[in-house]
Amino acid sequence: MRQVASLIAKFIGDVARYYWGMRGLLWEFIRGMAPNLMDESLRFREVRLTPHEGRSMAEFDDGTWKVSIPGRCVVCADAVRNAPVIEELSIDDAARAFWVPLGTVLVGTVLSIVLWNRWVVVLSMPLGFVFGYLLRTRMSVRLQIVRCDQHTSRTNIPQVLAWGTTLVLRFGHKLVRRVFLYGESMDTAVPQAEAPPADPFAPAGHEPAAWHSQPIPLADSPSPQDAKIQYDADPTFKPPDEPPSPEVQ
Repeated sequence: MRQVASLIAKFIGDVARYYWGMRGLLWEFIRGMAPNLMDESLRFREVRLTPHEGRSMAEFDDGTWKVSIPGRCVVCADAVRNAPVIEELSIDDAARAFWVPLGTVLVGTVLSIVLWNRWVVVLSMPLGFVFGYLLRTRMSVRLQIVRCDQHTSRTNIPQVLAWGTTLVLRFGHKLVRRVFLYGESMDTAVPQAEAPPADPFAPAGHEPAAWHSQPIPLADSPSPQDAKIQYDADPTFKPPDEPPSPEVQ
């Protein structure tokens, strides 16, 4: 009897330690299911990946997520040339640890109504945690990431969460999320000047005109040839007309 009692006590202790260690992951799962509990800055830094999505930097193969984020620090998003770091992780499935106890309590509530026995729902509460512990799973994640020299010790970023087969990544900067989802965008590169459009009515071999329009003379303006300064002619000086001298009386 003592051995059985010690085994039961050890099992209950394992269940309690498991869910005590899962309290942070469970809270993150609840926050993820209720967006109003999340900060806006956190949503801008979060990526959720499912197995049926096709991503150039992530793939799901044989129950393992493989993620590669080269070229940018996952903490500050600075472009770096450091060697990538490979991290092998095993993340507890918070979705199963949450839904199994909840589902057990719901089933117990229904049975207590049908059987008209309140002890069924009372027993379903501890049994839910027991089933959640027995049915616990982990997800394998392989990260190939880069950190700059200032953030080599920030191993808690990116934050990796497992919700069933959904992988959740929370980076340190929203630019890393944008690069991960859409690749390097044009706003991170040096903008180039646009070339002037080609003239469709220009003859073949004619270079496109510069960004200016030809002057159009107005009705009261002088002729363009008269208004143009001629640099090829020698400058001449023409004295002004002298006024007529008054007659001597």
